[in-house]
Amino acid sequence: MRDRAFLVFELINNPLPDPVLMEELESYGHACEKVLASVTKSHVFSILNRMESGELTPMDVTSWAKRLEGREDLAFEFGEEGAVREVVFWLANPEINWPVDTCLCRRIEAIFERRKFPRD
Repeated sequence: MRDRAFLVFELINNPLPDPVLMEELESYGHACEKVLASVTKSHVFSILNRMESGELTPMDVTSWAKRLEGREDLAFEFGEEGAVREVVFWLANPEINWPVDTCLCRRIEAIFERRKFPRD
């Protein structure tokens, strides 16, 4: 079985994970005492760019974000109350936020432009 940190990193970077990877990650359970990887605005931009190029569907993006939500082994750039965490929530929950589309991509870009650096 592969290392949990490797699997978590793959979960962040691969919006279409291999089912075997998901099974391996699930075998570790949900509890984790430390952060193994961080989701950054670069990860979000990469996923959204892949959607805009047609490589991913909005449903792929939503599924990716849902897999990241609530994980104890993940951190988010700018912290739990920051822009990256908020954007992942938006992408994971389009039914209560906005549809995952070009308009949302522009909104996300604008938010990240305003928050180039973490607030002190």
